[in-house]
Amino acid sequence: MKERQSKKLIIIIIVLLICLLGSISYIIYDKVFIKEQIETKEKPKEKKKNQSVENKVHALTETEQQQILSQIKDYTPSLASYFPIDETHPLSNQAVLNFALVKIGTLRDNIMESDIEKILQTYFGKKHPYQHEDINCFAGDGVLYKYNSAKREYIFQNTHGHGGQGSYAAEIFYIDGTADQNKYTVNVHIVYGDYCGGVCGPTLSYYKTREDSMNSQNPILGPYEEPHTITNEEYDTIKENLPITTFIFEKDEDNNYGLKAVKN
Repeated sequence: MKERQSKKLIIIIIVLLICLLGSISYIIYDKVFIKEQIETKEKPKEKKKNQSVENKVHALTETEQQQILSQIKDYTPSLASYFPIDETHPLSNQAVLNFALVKIGTLRDNIMESDIEKILQTYFGKKHPYQHEDINCFAGDGVLYKYNSAKREYIFQNTHGHGGQGSYAAEIFYIDGTADQNKYTVNVHIVYGDYCGGVCGPTLSYYKTREDSMNSQNPILGPYEEPHTITNEEYDTIKENLPITTFIFEKDEDNNYGLKAVKN
């Protein structure tokens, strides 16, 4: 009788051990193997997510490149004297208003506020922080355009008996550029031509800095006997000696590439 009870007890213990081992095996399978399988399946999703972020950074398209280079060619003649431009300390209000005057190109005519605003939005972005105000003459002899807020118009002040503002002739050569969401970074070489001090002559020499252009010293190409445009072959001979100038833009919802900084 006792032997039978002992056998039954042993059998019960064995069954319990088998059940316990089964439970442990299930727990290990559920917590370890299933978790590893889930993590393995999730990894490709993480990779896709990272790839999606990386794909937001891209080289400039041909259209982006052409638009931004066109703007750089417009900034440089009248704003080169302000380079470099710090993003935290943007151009003065007077500097951008005078830039707008140059772009409009109708000096001595009255100008509508909306015409100034279109230039500012195109070149400095829709959210530019600049204000409409009187535009002072570059020569420091008073107001050149009086701002009439009631008429929203700039009125030319015909009291200035001198020539126009000086500018830098320049040729721009694209190096590379990237776009990171709405931020655009573009590297170029700027080769400065002879400085135009109001009355402009032909470009006979080229310089690697605006200071050399201003002082007509240390030409990197020229002087030539006739007006000359830099050829690609000539550029290839000097590009290693040229400083790189970096332009930083922010693209707004209206597809304006607003200038934020210039580094050289």
